[in-house]
Amino acid sequence: MKNTTLQKFFIVDFPRYSLLGFLLCVIAAMYLYPGGIYHYELGIREACAEVCTKEGHHTKGYLFFKNFLSDLGRTISHGGHNNFHSSLLFNMALSFACLTYIIFFSFIKNLFPGKTIAKIGSLFGVCGALSLLGVALTPADLYLKPHIIANHWIFRFFLLSTIIYSWLIYQEDRVDNKYLIGNIIFIISLVTYILILIWGPMPTEPGGLEIQAVAQKIIMFNFVGSIFIQTMAFNKMLKN
Repeated sequence: MKNTTLQKFFIVDFPRYSLLGFLLCVIAAMYLYPGGIYHYELGIREACAEVCTKEGHHTKGYLFFKNFLSDLGRTISHGGHNNFHSSLLFNMALSFACLTYIIFFSFIKNLFPGKTIAKIGSLFGVCGALSLLGVALTPADLYLKPHIIANHWIFRFFLLSTIIYSWLIYQEDRVDNKYLIGNIIFIISLVTYILILIWGPMPTEPGGLEIQAVAQKIIMFNFVGSIFIQTMAFNKMLKN
């Protein structure tokens, strides 16, 4: 009984609290972001002079459709301002999310005893969680290349993990397959976003910044929703 209670906390309750804390920290970080977007730092005067002068250095605060989530973790904003408070909150959110999902994926494999594929799914999940920490430890203004690598692998690792656990849930008699709907939407969104990262318009191209920034946020909301639905499915399994 004690073991089941512990499992329920780390598989169901703790991830939900963590998601709420993550969202609150990110929203607060957006509120505290001093301003500046990707275009200004690049100084693309010929291709987007108007955007660079009017919507780069002189932007105020966080622009939902023009700022990346990673902008929140920069030590210095694109507009040249100190970004200490925003980066502190954002990187705290990523670091705590990393810890949460290492614990989460370490526990959920135990719901599928004897299945090696569950361990593989958890391994991918833990790697995705470590990639979150990688983004936190590599602010884009200081370590751009490793930051991009960590950011890209978050989605690849979580895609593999979600596919594996979706298959396991599909085969599981203790839970209704209706809980797979969230995972399927998340998988489709992840594949779409990965394709956008590879073949989509660059932020330097017309409309590219908006497409990349909005797609990233859609993935974030889908990720939160997917994990919440998974906790519902695993909670059902623990009760049966």
